[in-house]
Order: sequence, then structure tokens, then C-alpha cells
Amino acid sequence: MREPPNTLLGNENDGLLAQDTLPRSVYKATTMTFSLRALRPNLAASYSVSDLVALSLTAAVVAVWAAVAGGAFSLLALLACEAVFLAFYLVGSLFAGWRPLAADVLFDLPLRLLVGYAVVNTALLALAWLSPLGIIANFGILLAVAAGLFVATRPVRQPSRDGSVGLLVVGVSVAAATLWCQDSIRPISAQGNVVVFKPWVDSFYHAVHVRIFGASHGAASIEDFRLAGVPARLYHYGIYLTPALIKQASGIHAYAAFGGILAPMGLFFTGLAAYALFGSFWGAWPGLGACGALLLLPDGVQQGMQNTFMSYHWLTQISPSATYGLALLGVAWLFVLRGCTQGSWWQIIAGWLVSGILAWYKLHFLIASALLLLLVPPLFFRGRLTLSQQVLWAASAVMAYSAGLACLQKVPGVPLIRFDGSCVGKILKLVNGFTPPGALRDFLADRIGTQSSLSSNLFIGVPFILIAALGLFVPLLVILAMRVRKRTPVLLVLFPFLLIANFLAMFFGLALDFTRSTPDELSHRPVMVVYFFVAAWVGGAAALPLLESRRFGRIAKPAIVGLAILLMAVPALVGSGVQRMWSMREFSQLRVPIGLVRAAEYLRDHSGAQDVFQDSQFDWTYTVAALSERRAYAARTLTRMPYHSDMVEERAAAIERFMGLRDADAVVAAARKLGFRWFLLKPASNVDWPAEIVNHPAFELDRFRLYRF
Repeated sequence: MREPPNTLLGNENDGLLAQDTLPRSVYKATTMTFSLRALRPNLAASYSVSDLVALSLTAAVVAVWAAVAGGAFSLLALLACEAVFLAFYLVGSLFAGWRPLAADVLFDLPLRLLVGYAVVNTALLALAWLSPLGIIANFGILLAVAAGLFVATRPVRQPSRDGSVGLLVVGVSVAAATLWCQDSIRPISAQGNVVVFKPWVDSFYHAVHVRIFGASHGAASIEDFRLAGVPARLYHYGIYLTPALIKQASGIHAYAAFGGILAPMGLFFTGLAAYALFGSFWGAWPGLGACGALLLLPDGVQQGMQNTFMSYHWLTQISPSATYGLALLGVAWLFVLRGCTQGSWWQIIAGWLVSGILAWYKLHFLIASALLLLLVPPLFFRGRLTLSQQVLWAASAVMAYSAGLACLQKVPGVPLIRFDGSCVGKILKLVNGFTPPGALRDFLADRIGTQSSLSSNLFIGVPFILIAALGLFVPLLVILAMRVRKRTPVLLVLFPFLLIANFLAMFFGLALDFTRSTPDELSHRPVMVVYFFVAAWVGGAAALPLLESRRFGRIAKPAIVGLAILLMAVPALVGSGVQRMWSMREFSQLRVPIGLVRAAEYLRDHSGAQDVFQDSQFDWTYTVAALSERRAYAARTLTRMPYHSDMVEERAAAIERFMGLRDADAVVAAARKLGFRWFLLKPASNVDWPAEIVNHPAFELDRFRLYRF
């Protein structure tokens, strides 16, 4: 009787030995040898010259983005970008050469960059907490290890034509990211005595964290951005490491790293993920269709629904972490779906690992997707599970998910997670409040909200939410699903519908959190998940019949390319100003007094990297901390943040007492005792200090006074 093939080797023809062909002692020795060999990755790494040229050009574009955002080109930034993208490619190519993982996966340049980013950037995040070395040294180690492993595999050179569509996808994604992120890449404009910051107000928060991780050298150096010297809470900080590395290596400003690297690079990655996911099932050209539909078509709001709160393109602009989260979630689903259709545990496990990494990039998406990621394999795994095994697995998945949520709930800063359907009317009323005044808003106000019945809220609210977010993608999804169902794996046909059902369960089932965060945080953010996958699915499914058509098949490929070029007009026209929201104008197009901006710049240029400052009004929008790139002694926040809130108030009270001191020696002594060297006095604030201090600031402009102690 023959032994079954060793599935760790991935192929029954890889020299496996049967017990009936060898003596027992020899059989045991050889099978042990093969078992040990199976634990090592079976690598066959490859590369192509066109890939290297494309990634070099992409890195150069990122450096140009940063130059435009910062107002000056940096050769060091260019070199840092080239090194970073080379590291992504080397690591991604190692995984692409691992046969059990890469089987029937479109592992060309886009996916190599994505997987490489996930590994390298996550390793940088871990080292930021664990390593006493700085971020540049940590990256140098990672690059050396990646290069050594890549060379050790003796990589094979591939013909450049093999990944030509992938190169086209990289180009489309770069162009689309540039056009959508116009306000981030050119974030600042001076208008008289004010400086206009076009990105959403959270841009300052992101720039602060780029600075923090750029200067990190172990857990003790990663501080709460509100409180110098106080450890930071656990949070999804993953998006900051690559911009922080480039900033630290080149010396560009943190805000330029946000606008020119953090914001557009995440959007660029979403296009790569859409292509890799659906291209792995339908082919490279439908993958290009998926990328184009995601990046070049208007979302449901821009199609006419006008409820900006449900806008995918608005949300991904104001929340850059979402784009990185979506890209990684796309990779996770790629391997889980591929593993199910091929019966590959390696790929399913890889998908779960990537989804686990997602917790450090966008925790909201992991909470929204984890249960479905666990349930799909037992329900759709090809072949080998009995009904009882499927039921047991599904029950275990639900229990594991519930236990995970219970543990998460104990982490400081994680919003309330409770599925009870108690806030259906409240969230619909909230969303309808962002509908512009008019007939639609009046119609909905009478039929959904806290005053309406559950049946009315669901009957009217469900289609309203779906159409507001997805627009014409809803009917197109139904039509195309019927069209491609006979030549597409059933799991892939059902996939977008499963995600829609999952989104609706999250949106209507979760309770709102009125105490620890923005109330709708977990309910609302998954709208980006459902849009990302549905729009990309529709794009890929629409391209598939066109490519297979006898009449149009010959012109399908140039038609797809031509259409992509024409549709660049969409982000070109609406990309500028996409972050503005009519009902929340105070959070975009921020008009900051030029005196405040110049004071922050003076602080950055005339202080040490570890200096601590204090803003007389507690820097609510983090503008001073972001532009000065210095540590705040005490800062308040725009949203509720219970973590260390008592310490914030304690320090704030100390500052109030400090501002009321009347003796010059006491003022200087108090500043040194509290631990800050710089104090920014804004025009609306008053102090009781003696004239010998008040009248001698280190910097003054338009009644903004900066004092050095």
C-alpha cells in the first residue's frame, strides 16, 4: 500500500517515496529527511528587467510627489524611495517563487510590490517597538537580508513581456493616485495673511505620527502624540513606517511626507490589489478592468446620490489608513479565495496571516471582515470536508471571532463592539443628515430615522444605503453575475453578495459608541470595504465577456486601454476638492493664520529634535506639532480619547497655573520643572507674566509669540 503524497511538498511527483518500495529503516530515514526539507520554502525566484525599470520609475514618481508636497526636490528622498521599492520587490519576488503560495496566482509586479510592502513595512513596525536602532538602520538590515535571500535562490530572469499588463496597471494606478490626491500632493497655498491647508484636518495627526516613527528607537521612544514622555497606546500605526523612513533618510518635512508619500501611495496600492485579486481568477486584462473601475469611475455619491458621508473617494482621501487596509484586505481575500477553489491550505493560511497583519493598518476592516474570512473556507473549500466538519468549523469560527472581540474590547481606545441592532434608526438619521437639503432628504426624513419603525427603516434604509454608496454598481453587479456565472467559480460569483450582506449586518447590527469614539466608527467605515470589492468585481466581470466576444474580442484590449485613458478625466476633474464636504467645512480647506505657521516653522528650525513645546490653547488640531515636528507637553483632541485623558487634564491644569504666574523667575522655573522649553502664546490667550518676559519672545508675528525657556 502506497503512502499518500506529502502535501507539504506541494506536488506528488517531487520525489516522494512509498513504503512498499524501500526497506522500513531506509523508508523512515528518507521520509524524515523529506519532512525536514519540506519545512524549507521551495523557492524558484525570478525577476525581469522591465519590472526593475517600472519599480524604479514608480519610486521616482513617489519622490516627485514628495518634492511637490514639500516645495523642493530631494536627491536623498529619491534614493530612499528607490531603496524602499527595491526591498518591496525583492521580498515579494521571494514569495512569488514559493510554489505552494503562488500556484495559479497572478504574481507579477503589482502583487510582488504589495506582498513586499506588507512584509517589509510590518517588519519595520515591529522593529520600531523592539529595536534600539533607528528606522534607517532597521531598514538597512531588512534590505540586506532580503537581498541576501534573493541572491541565494539564484533567481531566473523572466521575459519582460510576461508581465506587460501588470506594468500597465502600475502606470494606471500611479496616474490615478496622482489625480485623486491633487489636494494632498499640493497641500498648501498662501492667501494673504492665512495659509490654506487643503487636506482634511487629520493630515496634521498623520504628520505627527510620521515624525514619531521616524525618530523611534524602541518602545520607550514611541510616545502618546498628546503627551511627551508618555507611552503611546496600541493602535493601527502601520501606515506611518514607510513615509517615516523616507522622511528620516532624506530630511524632508513630516507634512510633506504625509502629503507626498503617505496619502497617494496608499491609493496606488489599492489599484494593484484590485488587479491582483480579480486578475488571478479572470486573467490579467479583466484585472486591469477591475483596477480601472475602482480608480477611474465615480462612486455612488458622485453618480448623483450626493450623500458625501457615503462617498468612497472622499473617505479614502480623508482616511489614508483605509487605502492601505483595503490593499492588504484584497491580498488576504485573494489567498483565501484561491485556497478555497484549489483546496490549498497554504494559501488559506497565508490569507489569514495577511488579515492578521491588517490589525496594525486598519483595525475596523479586520473587525468587519474576520468572521467572513473564517467562515468562507469551511463552506467553500474544494472537496475534502464533510458536513459535520463544516458545521464544527463554522461553530468554532463564530466562537473564535466572539472571543477575539471580547479581548479587543479590553484594549484601550477600541470602540464599543456590540451586535444588538439597537441603533438602526439613529445611524440612518445620522447618514440622512449628510444628504443635501431637498426633496430626497425630506422624503427620507419621513420614512427612516429614530421616529420610524424597524420595518420602514430596513425596507427604505437598506436600498438607500446601498445606492448611496454603490450607485449604478448595484444593478451592474446583478446583471454581470448572471452573465458570468457559468464560467466563474461559484465562490467568486457569490463573493460580492457575501460582502454586501456582511456590510449590512455590520452597518445595521452594531451599536453606536457615544462614549469612547466617534459614534459610527465601526458601522460606517466598512462602506469602503464593500465599495472596493464590488466596484473592482464589476470592472473585472465587465471586461471578461468583452474579451471573450467573437465580434469585439480583437479590439477588446486596445479598447480597455483607450477607455482607461479617457476615464482619467474623472479623477482629473473631481480629484481637486474631493476632501471638501458641504456640511463639515471646518475640517477641510483649513485657513491657518500665517503667524501660527511661521511660528511653528521657527520652532522646527531653531530647536532640538527632542525639545518639548506647549501651545497656550493646547493645539487642538495638532497643527503646531505637525509643522514644528516637535513634541507636545499637553494637547487636547478633536474627538473623545479616554486613554490617558486624566493625564491630559492634569497637565492642562498645570499649564493654566503656569500662565497665571506673575514672577519672572517662577515662570522660568515652572517651565523647566514641567519639562517644556518652548511656549506658543496665541492672540486669544492671556498670561499674567511680567513685562520682562512677555515683551521678549524668541519669535513674533501677527500677535503669535513664541517663547524659549
